[in-house]
Amino acid sequence: MAVFDRLIAEINQGAIIRNWKRLDGLSDHAHTAAVVKADGYGHGAEAVTAALYQAGCRIFFTASADEAAIIRPHAADAVIGYYDGLFAGDIELIKTFNLTPSINDVGQIALLDQLREYGGKKPSVMLQIDTGMNRLGLDWRWLTDANAAELSKHAEIKWVYSHLSSADDPSSDLSEVQRNRFCDAIKAMPKTPASLAASGGALLGPEYHFDMIRPGIALYGYPPLPSEGFTPALTLKGRVLQIRHAKAGEYVGYNATHQLKRDSKLATVAGGYADGLRRQLSNQGQVWLGERAAPILGRVSMDTHIIDITDWPEGLLGQLEYMTLINPDHDANVMALLSDTICYDVLTSLSLRATRSYV
Repeated sequence: MAVFDRLIAEINQGAIIRNWKRLDGLSDHAHTAAVVKADGYGHGAEAVTAALYQAGCRIFFTASADEAAIIRPHAADAVIGYYDGLFAGDIELIKTFNLTPSINDVGQIALLDQLREYGGKKPSVMLQIDTGMNRLGLDWRWLTDANAAELSKHAEIKWVYSHLSSADDPSSDLSEVQRNRFCDAIKAMPKTPASLAASGGALLGPEYHFDMIRPGIALYGYPPLPSEGFTPALTLKGRVLQIRHAKAGEYVGYNATHQLKRDSKLATVAGGYADGLRRQLSNQGQVWLGERAAPILGRVSMDTHIIDITDWPEGLLGQLEYMTLINPDHDANVMALLSDTICYDVLTSLSLRATRSYV
């Protein structure tokens, strides 16, 4: 840890490993992959990959080819796939780093012959099927016996997969609809391993597991359905930059959105919306020193926020100490709720300028 770190993101790699093992225990016979896209959901893709590889994970997924290439040195013999699709500009990366791209559009099939190795070996790819989300993937009705046979002439299909749109809502009928469509589609490729479930689907039950589950957010301690045994892995701390006294009637922060009703003791803490600390936390968020909370007063600004420590004992908080903005007891779900967003959004935005520290 550097002397002047203004914002520190402490990442508990042990928690991530335990979360992965928890999911692996739920998956029964299915393989348990790890999704480390968006820089490991803000936790550091390289470090997360290295830790999970040591724990036994051998399948990783990212969004793009360049994300996949970055983690290859940390997962020597693992399968590393990515979701965006096969594009001509990715071919050298795929060959150099032994990546497994997705085919999610008919036009991408024409590029497969460019991926052939010098010995003529067919490239390994994944086939993404859209079963009702209309985001990425070939329409599930496209996967006929004839199309599957034609595709297999050009590539070895390592996995066929789809993605559930509403797995975080067990009351929704859409997951079952998508599962039924997926089952119909993969009849055309009975020998190809199949995958439907990400974090939410993995928690819906074994009928969604097929041959592999692809957890993302649950790895980092945020299962999208209520479930025991998961621990948030990130603790975010901001350094106290200044402590000052202000008079009753004075204003705090931009646009004078908070007026002090009493003489107050204020602390300015590193961490603002440029660091992922949402502006919506203005006048309603809290930060902590141990179990003691302090409210955020006024607007969260770009680099800092201001807290009220008037009622704290003298000397309890000093300049250059750290306040906790997120920890396992006051996690990203709390910040998301106050910010009218979701924990995925919070986590992937947090560590933009924070120094990561791994434990």
